Amino acid sequence: MQQELRKGLIADVSYVGTLGRNLLRTINVNQLRPGTSQANRGVNLNALRPYRSYGNINLQDTGDNSNYNSLQATLNQRYRSGLNFGVSYTLSRTLDTSGGSFQNIFNSQSDYGLSGIHRKHIFNVNWVYELPFFRASKNAFARLALGGWQASGISIYQSGAPSSVTVPTDVAGIGAGSSRADVVGNPNLERSASTLSRWFNTEAFLPDTRMTPGQFGNSGRNILIGPSYTQHDVALMKNFNLTERYGLQFRAESFNVLNNPAFTGVNTTVRVDNQGRPAQNYGAVTSSGPGRIISFGLKLLF
Repeated sequence: MQQELRKGLIADVSYVGTLGRNLLRTINVNQLRPGTSQANRGVNLNALRPYRSYGNINLQDTGDNSNYNSLQATLNQRYRSGLNFGVSYTLSRTLDTSGGSFQNIFNSQSDYGLSGIHRKHIFNVNWVYELPFFRASKNAFARLALGGWQASGISIYQSGAPSSVTVPTDVAGIGAGSSRADVVGNPNLERSASTLSRWFNTEAFLPDTRMTPGQFGNSGRNILIGPSYTQHDVALMKNFNLTERYGLQFRAESFNVLNNPAFTGVNTTVRVDNQGRPAQNYGAVTSSGPGRIISFGLKLLF
């Protein structure tokens, strides 16, 4: 649905959905059955695989599926009184079968969950404003140096990326290096309780020593949502006419002008000490993106 709210101000609300079928995925056709390692202790696992004496044999096929459903809303102001702007918001959910690879070829449906590209909320604002100050000044210097400036900006907010919680051992007994963990409680914390050192409820997941040997963990794929992302970029620009053929453009730009921290990683590998407390940064935010960047430039136009 689209509606002009006033002259030049357009609102648009829409539903957008897509289905993906026969997408590429990678499967290990030489995977062991769960529990094989525990039932054959001391035996070389490669001697127990379907294709004996070989390790993993990765095959690509087109058995993955995906779906995307979203509500998309926009508000756009065409140029008016030196200003134009756009606002957009998307509420969406993206699901797929494996995201390209899965842990158990004998039960691929257990990997159906949030896609790695899923972002529930995305909000953007962009604007351009021609500053009216000194544009019509009778003072030639003020008109030349202080008039005719243009300011612009982009603000972005999006929800965090999803991730899975794993244990660093082959609990399932299939010859792998890790497995998804068992979940026994609500892994999500109240926003006020979530900190950089404890982003989610680490007690909701069992360490490998308390999981059932020979079985995969019961937690789903990509069940945790990481930190959100916010950034504001602004720019200031002015064109100077030197001659009929030549001009000079000055630009001052700042990316992430408010220096918002962009945390990008959470340690979701279950590790605990002898007292059962999180160890080796388990549950903590571990990385972030770049801080504020300021740049200045001159461009010769001809």
